Amino acid sequence: MAIFHLSARAPITRASGRSATAAAAYRAGALICDERTGLVFDYRHRHGVLDARIQLPGGRLVADREGFWNGVEVHHRRRDAVLAREVVLALPDELDADERAELAFGFAREIANEFGVGVDCALHAPSRDGDDRNHHAHLLMTACAVDAEGMFGKKVERLDPIACRRSGTPDSVSWLRPRWQDAVNDALAQKGSAERIDHRSFKARGIELLPTVHVGMKGAGARRRAGLNGRLQAQNAKALVLEAKMSKLLRIKARLAARLEPRPNPRRTARVIEDLESDLLLWRRQKASQVEQSRSLPKARAKRHRL
Repeated sequence: MAIFHLSARAPITRASGRSATAAAAYRAGALICDERTGLVFDYRHRHGVLDARIQLPGGRLVADREGFWNGVEVHHRRRDAVLAREVVLALPDELDADERAELAFGFAREIANEFGVGVDCALHAPSRDGDDRNHHAHLLMTACAVDAEGMFGKKVERLDPIACRRSGTPDSVSWLRPRWQDAVNDALAQKGSAERIDHRSFKARGIELLPTVHVGMKGAGARRRAGLNGRLQAQNAKALVLEAKMSKLLRIKARLAARLEPRPNPRRTARVIEDLESDLLLWRRQKASQVEQSRSLPKARAKRHRL
């Protein structure tokens, strides 16, 4: 079953001790030497990385991942600089590997053209101990603008939710979520699958169920979230059972109401009409006799006078 999942992760910032070079190396399963700090990040033996490409505006690709992200590090000089932003996508299991790759890389091209940034899209296979349908992609976007030649520019305000709130403009997620929904549904339709996804919440769709939470890979927090998911799923199961019982009771009520509703009796109706007609004829006969008597009364008086 295809599900909608698009989550914006915490930004890659120097203030939190992170670097764009390390983040890119880990997600792409690559080797990157950070020229600014001298650190080496080698994730070439990381399991599950299927493919990774850097998209630029205009549809161009970057061949040198190490040079690109070192350029991002050098371009940002502040100690609290926001270097990159990340979005994680769930890829539908109904598509094959090539179709999932085309879907993810195509969406990365759209983001690069829409916001004018570089997007490093890495495709990941499901984890060994997790759900084997959990195909997903990590999209690492530059926080600064990048042109088609790979030249870095100013900060992209639309990617900054704080700046968007201050200016009263929609943030990037309000564009990303419905656009990803449409891209996935188009791919599923072309595949001939009847599955569809919806980026709206249960409440917005009028569904009276409790949304579950993302469990994560490991740790106490993951176990707590897994327990919470179990309780939420149990409540949802009870809600579905109650809804089924309510639907059954409503159907029974409708059948009983149909039985108790009075039905017309054609014999009784005909007999009443016949009685009314006979009374009416009797009334007319009585009236006619009275008229005849009134007409004959003066004649009788005239005869007695002549006598």
